[in-house]
Amino acid sequence: MRRIEGLEGAPALRDPVCAVGVFDGVHRGHRQLLYELHLWASSIEGDACVVTFSNHPLQVLRGIEVPPILSIENRLLEFERHSIEAAVVLDFAAVKDLGAEQFLQTVLLEGLGCRRLLLGFDSHLGRNREGGPDNLPAMGKALGIEVRIASPVLDKSGAKIGSSAIRNAIRVGDLAAAANMLGRPVALRGHVVHGDGRGTGIGVATANLDVGGQVLPPDGVYLVRVFHDGRTAPAVANLGTRPTFGPGGARVLEIHVPGWTGELYGDALEARLVRWIREEREFESTAALKEQIARDLEVLSQAVEAGEV
Repeated sequence: MRRIEGLEGAPALRDPVCAVGVFDGVHRGHRQLLYELHLWASSIEGDACVVTFSNHPLQVLRGIEVPPILSIENRLLEFERHSIEAAVVLDFAAVKDLGAEQFLQTVLLEGLGCRRLLLGFDSHLGRNREGGPDNLPAMGKALGIEVRIASPVLDKSGAKIGSSAIRNAIRVGDLAAAANMLGRPVALRGHVVHGDGRGTGIGVATANLDVGGQVLPPDGVYLVRVFHDGRTAPAVANLGTRPTFGPGGARVLEIHVPGWTGELYGDALEARLVRWIREEREFESTAALKEQIARDLEVLSQAVEAGEV
């Protein structure tokens, strides 16, 4: 997949069929749109192209901090997994003042040579969200752009699936609800960073995952499945500040994979959260902590035997 930063000098695309949006989480609704985008592009032997943003519109327009479900890098990875040929990454601040017709003209038509747009069934383009499913097809037709509306995807209750609802479910620890909307388990992704070596010191080596910059569930100990460079394994992970070893620490995901050896520092790692098993708490001694870890590993063993992890 080609990654294109901005429209300046954007390479020529082959009869691109475009979709526009943040696509945070690349949830079930997004994946339906990406599937339809790929089908449309394939039918004309063109490129399936996603136009997305490096920053969230709410951060630009209202100054609201919106921790992403997926970082931009992981979002692009998901696009590639769903047969997208090109992803254009724009700074939302650079296009926020464009009206819907201006966006169609300058970004899609002139910037990318795009004459086909697939719009989400509840999506809007342009300043003040002025262009939507009701009026964008007519706007596009006047410019020579065919606009189609993607099929809706709803949750079990009949409500639309949205990134905001997924973020809220993750924040409160409702992993089942979040996974249902995502269409996959909630995952924390990041790079392995150096810790203080305390895990190794007590005989429980851990990979410390930098999970900053993404929406996080409540602190605690989780059963997880780890993915790294084509390998996967069940594990126990602690999300929190490790209070047994003193106050004031940064939140980190410490992952212990029984039987896993080798250096991981600097590597990308994905931990899919299966189930919260207990709260993070301070222990009176290292011995007490080791005893609790042994109990956590027994829970993991039982979950593996039951096919849960």
